[in-house]
Amino acid sequence: MTILNFRDEDALGRVQSVDTTTVVVRVDDVESLRALQVNRLVALQSSLAGHNLIGVIHKITRTSVERAKLADEDEGSPHSEMNLVRVTLIGTLIDREGSRQNIFRRTLETVPEIDACCFALEGEHLTRFMGVISDATAGAQRLSLGSYTLDLEAEAYVNGNKLFQRHALVVGSTGSGKSWTTARLLEQIAGLGNANAIVFDIHGEYRSMDGEGFVHLRVAGPGDIEAGRGLAEGVLHLPFWLMSYEALVSMFVDRSDQNAPNQAMVMSRAVVEAKKEFLTAGGHSDILSNFTIDSPVPFSLIAVLGELNRLNAEMVPGAKAGTEKMGDFNGKLSRLIQRLESKVGDRRLGFLFPAPGIADSYAWLDDVVKLLIGGRAAKGGAGGVKVIDFSEVPSDILPLIVGMVARMAFLVQQWSPQGQRHPIALFCDEAHLYIPDNISSGAAADATATFERIAKEGRKYGVGLVVISQRPAEVNRTVASQCNNLIAMRLTNGDDQAVVRRLLPDSLGGFGDLLPVLDTGEALVVGDAILLPTRIRIAKPTNEPLSGTIDFWDRWADLASGSALNTAVESWRKQTLTSTLLR
Repeated sequence: MTILNFRDEDALGRVQSVDTTTVVVRVDDVESLRALQVNRLVALQSSLAGHNLIGVIHKITRTSVERAKLADEDEGSPHSEMNLVRVTLIGTLIDREGSRQNIFRRTLETVPEIDACCFALEGEHLTRFMGVISDATAGAQRLSLGSYTLDLEAEAYVNGNKLFQRHALVVGSTGSGKSWTTARLLEQIAGLGNANAIVFDIHGEYRSMDGEGFVHLRVAGPGDIEAGRGLAEGVLHLPFWLMSYEALVSMFVDRSDQNAPNQAMVMSRAVVEAKKEFLTAGGHSDILSNFTIDSPVPFSLIAVLGELNRLNAEMVPGAKAGTEKMGDFNGKLSRLIQRLESKVGDRRLGFLFPAPGIADSYAWLDDVVKLLIGGRAAKGGAGGVKVIDFSEVPSDILPLIVGMVARMAFLVQQWSPQGQRHPIALFCDEAHLYIPDNISSGAAADATATFERIAKEGRKYGVGLVVISQRPAEVNRTVASQCNNLIAMRLTNGDDQAVVRRLLPDSLGGFGDLLPVLDTGEALVVGDAILLPTRIRIAKPTNEPLSGTIDFWDRWADLASGSALNTAVESWRKQTLTSTLLR
């Protein structure tokens, strides 16, 4: 069935001029011109039979043009009007191709001829066309976002494969609906029988996500350390021995110290020896012959400290018999030792330095990898989407810790046998906090390098990124540029708008003007996962995220409204949220 069966007498106007992707249509009927809106769709006759070109209205003008003065006209002759509509061509709708009908392609095999008819896509024609777009976009991999703003009766889908294969960027000012959109995506992922995703929940917004497809974890806080809570209680420790060598150096070595190179070298030797001792004691000879400093092998920090203290105080035989002189590293490791001891004693970092027996066994990593990176089917049908609450992680090392989990996911996928990799998506909420464009610390540099590698190489290993941020201008440019799908909600900051405009195709540059006027919960969706770049009204998720938006005026006017200041002060002192402890 042909969905665009227009008659010539229904034409909005006729083509007056044609450029590569731009068409100017002359509209003679003023009432038809008044009914038009910028960013609405139109269809134009193609020079090929059975083809219709689809375009977006970019500009509407109504200009008065003085008639040529004829010999018999006086100075008071009337003026005519030139009503023009500028249209940007975005694709072709083909009635039939082989056994397939109504195919939309984002290509332009032809351009319209001069005087070709132009028709407004509205009413039943629009509904049928949007149905074609949804079917062609998603196929069997349907991921529903909501409905098209152009036609609220037509459900809007994106292609689930292409959305995660080619990474996605979800941006919008605070309160625009980013968390709502993320929750909408997560609920549909969690409903799949073998779902696999990790959510980096920086502020605990996604604790409300409920169902068998979700499992909730939190990075251990001081209260969890004191109570000895572990994985059985949903408390996650991320021990120091999981860090890469670069991450260890960035955390423990002060690069401004003139002895930093010596400290880094000595520390690497001590760590390698400590890992050898662990493997030897456990009888893991097969690992012992092949491991490197970056291999995830537990080791004793006490042994490393002991070796550093020995070298820092070492005296060696002097040139003369019976004399001694300071060793090569005598006194040069003091600051390294102090920093290491200070970090180990910091109760905020208890998840990095857990008590003996919690995260120092050879089998611990297998359990954590199965929990975090295993799909839903691998765990009896539960917990395909892992929501990790990082709200109690100190902000200064947040990039390091988030990067550690991301690195773990990537390396497990990389070292999985070809053909046996189960894909995983990483949802990076508040990404600007740990994938910054302006790197100011070693922790941020290490995390950014990890995410850059995932953005560039993740598709090959089945790792997809969903980068979520209210400040796209502050997100690492390399990571953002690798996101071939964009879900942009309202943005009011000029720098953020500029980032999104750079990600839009040249032919859709005008869509960037919509960013500051999008409604709450409305998004501009562009990319490989959707055939037609368009505005979509995101549907309400079943479980709304805990966005924390407070109604100031209503609360101020409510005399019964109270606050828990005493509880807040106690939580501040304990560095543990009371609500978290009660979970």
